[in-house]
Amino acid sequence: MFIDIHDIPLGGEFPEHLQETWATIDVLLVLIGPNWLKRGDTVRPAVALLLLTAFLLLVAHYIIVNALDLNTTYLRIAAFLVPLPFGAGLYWKTRAGPIAGFAAGALVGLIAVTGMTVSAGVRYQQPIMPSGTLDWLEDLEYVVLIALGFWLGNIAMRLPTISSLFEEREDWVRVEIETALEKSIPIIPVLLDGTTMPSPENLPRKMSEIAYRAAINVYSGIDFEHQMDRLIAGIDRILAEKAPSCDGSDAVRKA
Repeated sequence: MFIDIHDIPLGGEFPEHLQETWATIDVLLVLIGPNWLKRGDTVRPAVALLLLTAFLLLVAHYIIVNALDLNTTYLRIAAFLVPLPFGAGLYWKTRAGPIAGFAAGALVGLIAVTGMTVSAGVRYQQPIMPSGTLDWLEDLEYVVLIALGFWLGNIAMRLPTISSLFEEREDWVRVEIETALEKSIPIIPVLLDGTTMPSPENLPRKMSEIAYRAAINVYSGIDFEHQMDRLIAGIDRILAEKAPSCDGSDAVRKA
C-alpha cells in the first residue's frame, strides 16, 4: 500500500517517486468526499471576480451613457460582452456549473443595474426608482444580458481549445490520478458518506474519465464493515483477473 504523505522519503522528488511507485501498484483507490472538488482558495477569488465585473460594467455605463452620450444599444452589447471572460474565470477558479454561472451573473447584474440606476438618477436629477413598466423591463433586460454573458463564458471554458489556455494549479492528487490513467491502472472511486460522483465537465479534462468508473459508496455508520468487505472483494476480483493463469497449458510451457 502506498500513501504519499508517509511513503515518500525525505528529500525525495515527488514526480520521480510517483512514477516508480505507480509502476508497481495494482489498484488505485480514489477517496471522494463532499469537499473533494472544492479548493481552499476559491471563495475570495470568486468574490473578487464578481465585484470586478460589476465595477467594469459601471465604468462601461459611465463611459457609454455619460461621457460619450452614445445610444444604449452599445450599453446592451457591453452588458453581454464584459461578463464573458469573468464567466470563464469563475469556472476556472471554482468549477462552478452552468446554473451557478448564470446565478452569479444575475447577482452581478442586480448589483450593476442598481449602480447604473443610481448613477443615472444622480446625473440627470431624476427619481432613482423606475417610474414605469418599461423602465423595469429595461433593467431586467440588462440583468439577463449580464447573466447570459457569464453563462456563455462558463460554457465556453469547457471547450478544449479555450480551457487549454488556462494553466491548472499544481494539484498532486490530480497528478496521481492522471498518471494512473496513463498507465491503465485500475481505479476504484470510493464515495464517502453520500458524496455523488462528479460529472465529467466538473473535472479537469485529463482525469474526467474517472467519472465513468463504477464507484462504491462507503458510509461511516453501522454498515461500514459490510461496505468495506464489498470493497475488499472488488479489489480481490481485480487482483485475481490480473494474476497470471496457472492452468495446465502454463505448466507445460514452464516445464
